[in-house]
Amino acid sequence: MTTMTNTAANDQTAPSVSAGALFGAGLLGGVASAVANLALFFGSGAAGISLEGMFQPGQPVASLSPVPVLISSIVPAIPGALLALLLVKFARQRAALVFAVISAVFTVLSFGGPANVQGLSTGGLVVMELMHVVAAVGIGGALWRKLAGK
Repeated sequence: MTTMTNTAANDQTAPSVSAGALFGAGLLGGVASAVANLALFFGSGAAGISLEGMFQPGQPVASLSPVPVLISSIVPAIPGALLALLLVKFARQRAALVFAVISAVFTVLSFGGPANVQGLSTGGLVVMELMHVVAAVGIGGALWRKLAGK
């Protein structure tokens, strides 16, 4: 009977994912999305799509540079990995599902940033929104795969 109890208890625990594995996956996803977003950045420039706008309220119109693209593609991996780590602890077997839902909500909310840049061309808006999708898929996808045990 003790064996049955232990087996039942083990069925209710989620597979363990280490903090290092989650941060490694987040970093890998961030680097992959940074590479893809820099390709979008330089490709859009080569295609003649302007990424100019008023990025800070009250500041003059400026061109987007590659540095913010790089930083914005990698830095979100840190809070993403922290969230994944918390979900492993508290959501256990539903961690991957909860993470996917939260990631989708944050992705949609992130579209507000480029949409509020004054003076940004339609092409520039599409490119910047696509960059947000790339970062979400790269980082969120890598973290979700770790959480789902794939």
